[in-house]
Amino acid sequence: MKICFLHYYFKKDGVTRTVLNNVLGIKEQSPNIQFVFAGDFFSEAIPDYAEKRFIDWESEDLVSEIKRVSSDADILIIENPVVGIFPRATLAFKEFVEENQNKKVIYRIHDFIDDRPHLFEEFKKVFSDFNEIYPNSDNVHFITLTSFDRNRLLAKGLKNVSVLPNSIVESDLYTNEENALKLRKKFEESGIIKLGEKIISYPVKILRRKNIEEAILITKLINNFGGKHRLIVTLPHEDDYEKEIKELAEKHNVPCSIGEAHKFLDYGKDEFTTADLFAISDLVISTSIREGFGFAFIEPWVAGTPLIGRKIPEVTKDFEDAGIDLSPLYDNSVLHNSKNTEERIERVGAFLSDNEKLDQLQKILRLNERIEKSLTLMEKNKQAVINTYSHTRVADKLLNQINFILGN
Repeated sequence: MKICFLHYYFKKDGVTRTVLNNVLGIKEQSPNIQFVFAGDFFSEAIPDYAEKRFIDWESEDLVSEIKRVSSDADILIIENPVVGIFPRATLAFKEFVEENQNKKVIYRIHDFIDDRPHLFEEFKKVFSDFNEIYPNSDNVHFITLTSFDRNRLLAKGLKNVSVLPNSIVESDLYTNEENALKLRKKFEESGIIKLGEKIISYPVKILRRKNIEEAILITKLINNFGGKHRLIVTLPHEDDYEKEIKELAEKHNVPCSIGEAHKFLDYGKDEFTTADLFAISDLVISTSIREGFGFAFIEPWVAGTPLIGRKIPEVTKDFEDAGIDLSPLYDNSVLHNSKNTEERIERVGAFLSDNEKLDQLQKILRLNERIEKSLTLMEKNKQAVINTYSHTRVADKLLNQINFILGN
């Protein structure tokens, strides 16, 4: 069998990680299966045993390009086809599927154009209706990362929709004490943290939906009851939001390192990984208000670091259904959030400016109790994560789906 994964590019991003974990898991179980990666960029992480095929996204005939790179594949898996980055490609994907009904195709939906308003203007030059972007022929099957997203597709009238979650490679979340301590020393020497500080890590890019202002607030509350923690947000982003949250933390004297740690993480074989960051962290936090999948809710348990922060019901329901206890996290009924970033920053600033309000919020959130609860759940949640989200389990599910689609 030959499986072709088609994506705009295979950079160091979440989609590439998803595919690589699938390939690793399938290869461990079925070493004779062949793989093709089709795109216009291939990171060094793509294994040597996988064939790489370049596709020209600027081609006048994208349908022919798609047909060329997938011609000998038994099944074509198109990654993130409706995200809206390249509207012409979304149109070509649909036309290819509908014109080549002998080709078995999987649309794997990582993100929706519906959630990307900043892309609407360009996208509407190609599609007048977002529901037109999905092919509706028997040769296409749809995969979503969550049951919430599956229901979104079913509501659009699509069929052949199933859920296949992202996966983790358990060994990627382990490190050794020596390597972790080296990373901490690098952080200290570079000024990312100070001697004696504990770490609350938030390993994300500085995006508005990550709600980093709330992570600053939680750090302040933890320090108010005797902690000496610094919030580390790993990846920078070039926009006004990064400046705003840095100013917020500085104004209210909350120890933060915003967008600096990435210099030492995941950049080259001799550098450090997120596993090293988790190992030197006392807590991992997630205050995001929207996620496509939500690795933050499963990885810390495997790494052995307690998790605190906010639930996202649309994604956390699947984790809880898999037996992961997320009761240490709070929800919107405990700490209200807004989709408007400026409103959130203003609200957090009001709390940080008023010690009485902070005390009241602390009594409501009971963060010390939540941290203690998180610590007691480490082993239980670790096993639940591995049982459902290990790369071998998820790859086995994908292979079963492929065999079903092919009629094997």
